[in-house]
Amino acid sequence: RRLLQEQVIQRTRSLQDAAQIAEKSSHAKGDFLARMSHEIRTPMNGLAGMAELLGNTALDKHQRRMLRTMRSSADALLEIINDVLDFSKIEAGHLQILSEDFPIRGLLEEVCELLASRAAAKNLELVVDVPAGVPSHANGDPLRIRQVLINLIGNAIKYTDQGEVVVRAAV
Repeated sequence: RRLLQEQVIQRTRSLQDAAQIAEKSSHAKGDFLARMSHEIRTPMNGLAGMAELLGNTALDKHQRRMLRTMRSSADALLEIINDVLDFSKIEAGHLQILSEDFPIRGLLEEVCELLASRAAAKNLELVVDVPAGVPSHANGDPLRIRQVLINLIGNAIKYTDQGEVVVRAAV
């Protein structure tokens, strides 16, 4: 009986040690992902900003097409980096969800304005529809909702070959 108790105690300690090692490893991975995401995001934002400035200069048709590709690629990489950063925050237990009022129409229009060039490049119409009766404001995390909208609308544009993409709010 004493031998069995000692074995149980020894195995419990081993399991506790293994759990601590796994937890430290998980935190280290989360910290690494957060740091790397941040370090990569800073120059990517610089590239996106410079592409935006370059777009305000006189460019020929070929240069404009290359610039659109560059901006699209930079935006796609920023989305991936933001997703990795969010994932690392979730794993580390540090993801903060905001609860604040935000204008529904304003958020939808902002996101659609951001994606309008993608739609225009495919000759698609991007429409925002907020019918009367939809409250002017909602309460939630506008940053996360914006991310979700960018992903959903971006995919709708990507997989739509002709016509329009309608973003409609409803109660």
